[in-house]
Amino acid sequence: MAITRRAWLVAALLALPAGLAAAGDENLQAYLDEALAANPVLAARGEDVRASDYALDDARAQQYPQLSFNARYTQAHGGRTIDLPVGDLLNPVYDTLNQMLVQQGQPAQFPNINNQRIRFLREHEQETKLSLSAPLFTPELWANVDAKRALAGASRAEREAYARSLVRELKRAYYGAVQAEAAAGILEASERLLAEDVRVSQSLTDAGKATRDRVLRAEAERLAAVQRLDEARAQAKQARRLVNLLRAQPDDAPLTLPAPDSLHLPPAAAPAAQTRPELRQLDRTLNAAEAGERAARAAQWPTLGLAADYGIQGEDYRSDSESDFDTVSLVLRWNLWDSGSRRAQRGQAAAQSASLRAERDDLVRRLRLARLAAEDNLATALRAVDSGTARLTAAEESFRIAERKRAAAALSQIEFLDAERALREARLGLAIARCGALDRGAELELASASYPLPDSLVAP
Repeated sequence: MAITRRAWLVAALLALPAGLAAAGDENLQAYLDEALAANPVLAARGEDVRASDYALDDARAQQYPQLSFNARYTQAHGGRTIDLPVGDLLNPVYDTLNQMLVQQGQPAQFPNINNQRIRFLREHEQETKLSLSAPLFTPELWANVDAKRALAGASRAEREAYARSLVRELKRAYYGAVQAEAAAGILEASERLLAEDVRVSQSLTDAGKATRDRVLRAEAERLAAVQRLDEARAQAKQARRLVNLLRAQPDDAPLTLPAPDSLHLPPAAAPAAQTRPELRQLDRTLNAAEAGERAARAAQWPTLGLAADYGIQGEDYRSDSESDFDTVSLVLRWNLWDSGSRRAQRGQAAAQSASLRAERDDLVRRLRLARLAAEDNLATALRAVDSGTARLTAAEESFRIAERKRAAAALSQIEFLDAERALREARLGLAIARCGALDRGAELELASASYPLPDSLVAP
């Protein structure tokens, strides 16, 4: 019976990957699609893109005529006045004329009048008009449109860069969860095998065929495996929560994780490199800075605009020939002297452009080094998988031999525990190597910008 139970435990240990939820790469792709569709940070980047598009629309609208309706009604009290001595000037004349008329037997016809006080502000006044304004020659507006267009492109590139980073982080979390789940499964099988060894050792001790130190050694090995199993389970829970966080799902949402050997390893050949979105983002930002430099140079030129008004004004609301009015104006503005303000603006814009060019050169070199490092790391990881596979094959055969010797009572406990430990570490090492190679493949995928994002997330 003891030999049968041990054989079952050995078979469980050797066939462990089949016991994991093998869903392959399809589950990962489904989780990536969920993350790209529902990740809140990526959604926030999408809103930034919308905001930049609206800013571009606003800049374009500034180049076209604008029509506004303006109405004003004023009721005034007090204010400045002007006194006209009309009475003082005309009343003596009128009195003389009236005396002459009376002498001729005619009645007086000229009345006395009072001095006049005229107010500058009318008590009631209204002005209602339509106002049309249109820029005719304004180079700064043209440069502003170019700057906003470039910033809109930079916002799109920033969103794509985050989307690619999100893919990278989700794959890292997913492969980490796969590795932790595989480690937990391997350690569970190892713990069961060591528990069986404790039982056998206790039986031998009770029968007087072994001393108590054999039981203590077996129990120590089992407790060490239990401790590692507890750590692996905790890591698996944390990795699952991280995957669910990135895909915008509850922390306890179910995940289907395959065995490491059911996932396809990345190809050894590096994928064709695409232009990184971080570089396109910096290029668009540089274009915006250059447009700002053009706007600063254009500030030295005059601007010409058209302004036209049509409406009614007066004390009352009425439309007639006396109330209607219309005006058309050409407005020329030329700033002839600004105490060096425009020169400072041009210098600032030129310095910003030069700074971005230097930053771009540095970014190109950094991205190239990152890609080369990712290629080297992937090649190393794939070689580690080959070594781990060979190591596992040797450890499995060694354990089978040790199991047969143990059944024939031709193997010491220490030798058996060493064989079991070597098999356990070989299985853990291969799981780590495979997940590490997958993680390095995801890093190279990010470095080469080769993951096929949806067209809506790819910046032009």
